[in-house]
Amino acid sequence: MAVIGKIRQRAGLLIGIVGFSLVAFILGDLLTSNSSFLRGTDTTVGIIGGKKFKIQDFEAKVGEMEVNYKLNTNKDQIDQNTMDQLRNQAWGQLLNDELLGKQYEKTGLNVSAEEIFDMVQGKNVHPQIKDAFKDPKTGEFNPANVVQFLKNMDQDQTGRTRLQWVNFEKAIAKERLSQKFDNLVKGGLYVTSAEAKRQAENQQRQASIRYINIPFSSLPDSLFKPTDRELSNYIKANAGKYKQEHTRKVEYIVFEVVPSEEDRQAARDYVTKRIEDFRNAENDSAFVAANADSRPDMKFSKKGTLAPILDSVMFNAPVGTVIGPYEENGFFKAAKLSEVRERPDSVKVSHILVAFAGAERSTATRTKEEAQAMADSLFKLCEKDSKKYLEFARNNSDDKVSAEKDGDLDWMTWDSPMDERFKKGSFEIPKGGVKVVESNFGFHIIKVFDATKPVKQVRISYLDRQIEPSSKTYNGWYAKANEFAGKNNTAELFDKASAEQGLNKRVLETLSEGEKNVPGLESPREMVRWAFQAKKGDVSKAFEIGNKFVVAKVESIKEKGTAKVDDVRAQVTEAVIKEMKAKKIMEDLNKYLSEGAKNLDEVGAKAGYSAQTATGLNFASPYIMNLGMEPSLAGAVFAYKQGELSKPVKGENGVFIFTVDSFTGPDTPKDIAQDKKSQSMNLGARASYEVFNALKEKAKVEDNRGKFY
Repeated sequence: MAVIGKIRQRAGLLIGIVGFSLVAFILGDLLTSNSSFLRGTDTTVGIIGGKKFKIQDFEAKVGEMEVNYKLNTNKDQIDQNTMDQLRNQAWGQLLNDELLGKQYEKTGLNVSAEEIFDMVQGKNVHPQIKDAFKDPKTGEFNPANVVQFLKNMDQDQTGRTRLQWVNFEKAIAKERLSQKFDNLVKGGLYVTSAEAKRQAENQQRQASIRYINIPFSSLPDSLFKPTDRELSNYIKANAGKYKQEHTRKVEYIVFEVVPSEEDRQAARDYVTKRIEDFRNAENDSAFVAANADSRPDMKFSKKGTLAPILDSVMFNAPVGTVIGPYEENGFFKAAKLSEVRERPDSVKVSHILVAFAGAERSTATRTKEEAQAMADSLFKLCEKDSKKYLEFARNNSDDKVSAEKDGDLDWMTWDSPMDERFKKGSFEIPKGGVKVVESNFGFHIIKVFDATKPVKQVRISYLDRQIEPSSKTYNGWYAKANEFAGKNNTAELFDKASAEQGLNKRVLETLSEGEKNVPGLESPREMVRWAFQAKKGDVSKAFEIGNKFVVAKVESIKEKGTAKVDDVRAQVTEAVIKEMKAKKIMEDLNKYLSEGAKNLDEVGAKAGYSAQTATGLNFASPYIMNLGMEPSLAGAVFAYKQGELSKPVKGENGVFIFTVDSFTGPDTPKDIAQDKKSQSMNLGARASYEVFNALKEKAKVEDNRGKFY
């Protein structure tokens, strides 16, 4: 059943029926799974279009995806990160079914059995089918392989192969249905000749102007004191700019559990007490495995690659020399020179792999004994005949990738990411030699074709002990964090104590309910959930998060919808002051005009600003040198006649008044067909995304997963 394996590897569709490009639309968060579901009485995990979805039903959907994942990956256990992704995909599928599924029904779209057949073995075969069933020799798709597979798939008595295939067919049907809907939407989009012509003209049309810009910075902010009513009115008038999600501002103190001096001494004492036994050990690797915190290191090192304390001694010392204890990277260590060799830095190797059933990534059916016998036979034939070796590497290796290069794996060093037994065996083979080596992947007949010049290398064994907090130290930090939380259980006390004790307050400005990643904190979900159950000013207990204790305070709360003044006071105050400045400057300019200023220079003389020149101003790209983008100015310029003095225009950086020196273009396009095509393609590219978002906005989706995970 190697074919279904290929489909599993290539078909993300099989890990839930998400398909097409839905990932781009899913704005939900990845969630953790180690929490109780029933928090309070409300078990609603989400609301889509007014329809409530209970956590029990959502978990059932997640369970289906979990079964699918295990089936497709042959794994019995699922790590936390993957579980998060499965929940995210389940939510995406729910959105897809509720939002797009209803549109499919309204339009009468479906995928027939005939279409499925066509995608599997007809004239329009799905790309993943083509890839999975291609001929390994020619690389061409062979439909006979599909037929043969379908006939034989029920030979799998477990039923796993059939279930995987059924899931795959469902997935490609979903994908086809999505494509049909996308094409239907795109087919309804049209760019008229007038639209294409107008856009082409806007891109070509340019103006040269003389202008006076009175920047907003010319008036000090201190002159303007907007009231809360004015700020509130501005927010109402510009509600689209001030939409916000449900978030919290959280401040928190981290008490990081760090080893004490007593802990450091304990680690040093541990190594010191065992140094003599380490020095006398006959089997260094066995001693390290039994006594050290780190695994035995079988790597050989050349001069210049060891820690300075070792590099200066070990290359001229006798085998058995021990140095230590010394401190390095959070450990106390003793280092012993276990072996010295003259060996190359790198070797150029080729191999013939003989795999067996049960070996890593193996699809072979031969037993381990049969594989070893075959490897021994090939070794004897290859040992004295290089031509035979290349022939067998090309035609008899189970590593099909390297077989295409006569088994060549190119140059390999001790740092190459390869099986350790394979590397060790390769470096033991002299240049031109052949050897059989067993690894996790099977038996290898390895030939070394070339090697660098041998240099002196050493193998160092390490007896080490990590410097880590003891239970006593851990409990001490817990008591300190707990005391802080207990004594400073109001916002005022929290702030005062933080300042007095010189503690660093960290800030999360916009913490969302589903957030699972907080810088510097491992798995902070308990703290996040607390923040969304707490009130403004509440102080938490001491949370245990990884090797830290955290005490948090809810500084402020922002509800979903249009922001209130206090939520965005700084931003909206800046915007309103800018409006006030614009009004004042425009009043002054209009006053100068009413007093008889007839041209730009006369206005400039009264205002105290000289006229500037801008050329190549484009309606479609309104950029002004040294000022930036000024769309309002560009829009106004192309509404005036040449030589006409404008009225004041509020821009991004200040208030403008101008005259147009000249217009150029547009040239009448001879053929706008290409413009229409290009604009239509741009509309089509946005269609799927914008349709989904429009449906989502209309449905008023509420994602409450953060309450449960």
